[in-house]
Amino acid sequence: TDMMMPGMDGIETIERLMKINPSVKIIATSGVTANRGIAETSGNAVRDFLQKPYTAETLLKCLKQVIAGNR
Repeated sequence: TDMMMPGMDGIETIERLMKINPSVKIIATSGVTANRGIAETSGNAVRDFLQKPYTAETLLKCLKQVIAGNR
């Protein structure tokens, strides 16, 4: 999830997803470096943070690690 979405920001999205499924795995992303700390403290569902811009290769590697349970 992007931390700075219009309408519902990343923190609210993370909280709602965790209520629906407490074991959800979330990868947060943002172009604002300060949002890393916010994402990492918003719940244990956030498994990783990707700083924008990122490549498709970086995203795929992150997804693989999160799905495998390594993050």
